[in-house]
Amino acid sequence: MMFYEKELSALRKSKRYRTREVVDTRLLDFASNDYLGLSHVKSLHTQTTQILGNLEAHSSKASMLVNGYHQIHKDLEDALCEANSFEAGVGFESGFNANIGLIESLVRKGDVLFMDELYHASGVLASQMNGLNVTFFKHNDMNELSTLLKSQRLNVVL
Repeated sequence: MMFYEKELSALRKSKRYRTREVVDTRLLDFASNDYLGLSHVKSLHTQTTQILGNLEAHSSKASMLVNGYHQIHKDLEDALCEANSFEAGVGFESGFNANIGLIESLVRKGDVLFMDELYHASGVLASQMNGLNVTFFKHNDMNELSTLLKSQRLNVVL
């Protein structure tokens, strides 16, 4: 018997069992984050490779906080800020990490975090990791959220 057979069986039964599949490039992709189809633009890959090839370091040696933050990262963040009229910004390598960073940096113990019941698992995980007080509201139900917010205002000390 396999070591995790009970857990795998439970996942299968609940229809949450997943496997990784090698991408079939013959299929149309409606499931990725490549909204603009840029992963198929060979000229972008070629240009990126040339630019990175001219840098002294071709990869980060550590996290951005240690010594992995290079000028090319700053240039990208600055360009994104300028394009969006932002004063400053921080780039994350994935939406998952962005959610964790956002919630960890903005929400403190004692705060109430209102979260859509269908919010991404990374946001839920971030709130659980930090032991935050989360109040879920029905998906996209702004009336319920408004009611919840109004009820919380009564408890706010000014």
